[in-house]
Amino acid sequence: MGYIDCDTHVIESLRAWSYLRPDEKHFHPQQKETDGTQSQWRGLTQFWEMPSGQYIICGLNITSPPGHPSPAVRLLDDVSGRVKCMDDLGVEIQVIIPSFFLAAQFTDAAHQKALARSYNRWLAECSEESEGRLRWSVVPPLLDIDAAKEEIAFGAAHGAVSVMMRALECKRILTDPYFFPLYEEAERYNLAIGIHIGNANSPVYHVPEAIMHSVVPMAASFVNIYTSDFADRFPDLRFGFLEAGSEWLPFAFREISRGAHTAWRQDVHLDEIPLSGSNLFVACTFDEDLPYVLKFAGEDNLVLGTDFGHADIGTDIRAHRLMGERTDVDGKVLSKINEDNGRRLYGL
Repeated sequence: MGYIDCDTHVIESLRAWSYLRPDEKHFHPQQKETDGTQSQWRGLTQFWEMPSGQYIICGLNITSPPGHPSPAVRLLDDVSGRVKCMDDLGVEIQVIIPSFFLAAQFTDAAHQKALARSYNRWLAECSEESEGRLRWSVVPPLLDIDAAKEEIAFGAAHGAVSVMMRALECKRILTDPYFFPLYEEAERYNLAIGIHIGNANSPVYHVPEAIMHSVVPMAASFVNIYTSDFADRFPDLRFGFLEAGSEWLPFAFREISRGAHTAWRQDVHLDEIPLSGSNLFVACTFDEDLPYVLKFAGEDNLVLGTDFGHADIGTDIRAHRLMGERTDVDGKVLSKINEDNGRRLYGL
């Protein structure tokens, strides 16, 4: 037994596209080298270029900050090395979420399907090599729901534990009936919906300072789902809200209590601990005001991720140990956040 790291990442290398079929090769993202002088990229030089002209940060020759795992581990070129890092951190299972697809914006369903399919087969291979220590989040080609359902079935058979989505997809909120067939399929295969921060629709995806424009929609998405009929419509489907912290929960519930989901001012009754007993899980951080957040979340619905593989504002690779050292929260509750709740979220 060990920690369940609910939010880790791979930085895609050329291997991510190695499963493209011969008739899909033209969809291969192109490598683009810049001189690093563009102010909005803060010195980064290597990107994937999409047919739309979108640039997505590329992991080729990526360097690792001090104290972080090696490039080979972050790019999953060294699966055994990644498992060794997990052992050193006391982590039993990592759930891997992509990097490329957090920012990628598609208008062509065939393009999205080809890249998602190739990525998913690569992660299935890595999961098998890790003997189940590395689990992963399926990338669904959402412009083609039938294809997305096929990928969910494939992922469920090859080590996946969730389906990756962002707070807005296909210019729709996540409670749009368009996604219902996908949710039905995820529920059928016992996969969670892992909602991760990312830019699905924002026109400012290319500006690193705009990261908060992908964080803030998480609270709005939570309000939509919490106030929907999903608890009855999809009673066994679990949702995880990842890498946005948890201190927005009090704000979200205040807005719900004021009728935010109806757009009209009204008083809405909430249970004493409104998140308790639900299938909604929120990834907190080890340094948040948890005694306050727990008043809204309860002890069974907070999880923890390290953002392992990245080196950004969400990254704390020692988060589980630091969480366990807290003295202002009961140790049994901390153990639930570090281990038990993650198992429940991902059906482990």
